[in-house]
Amino acid sequence: MKTQSNFFLALIISAGLIMSCSDFNFSFGSMKGSKLYFCEEYSIEKDECLGKAKKYTQGALTVMVDLRPEKKTLGVSEVKINITDLKTGEVEETFGFETRPSADYVYFNNVKFLRSGKFRVSALKPDGTVIVSNEIEIIDE
Repeated sequence: MKTQSNFFLALIISAGLIMSCSDFNFSFGSMKGSKLYFCEEYSIEKDECLGKAKKYTQGALTVMVDLRPEKKTLGVSEVKINITDLKTGEVEETFGFETRPSADYVYFNNVKFLRSGKFRVSALKPDGTVIVSNEIEIIDE
């Protein structure tokens, strides 16, 4: 009887763990929803993001915006890439880019990170509405 009750207890605990972990996503590439991510260089010919990471050294990067998972488009002809210091909440830099309103997958070249730190990078509509955002860490060489 004791063995059977231990088995059922273990089964209940296992089921609880499985259910509580079901919302976790352990893979960067399979996250659902719109994404903003970074790469050292984007190859148009191969549609490939080269040097994809969340930690980089100072310099220029490409910011990628992918709205395809949610079947959305930018809906605007101008997007601002806004860099905000996570520690202070102050805007570091904002870069403006012309876009097609129907675009759902866009790359923004030459976004410069001039100092080390942790930053929130947001793609903004002209009225300041956040399209998508992500965090990045810039480290010293």
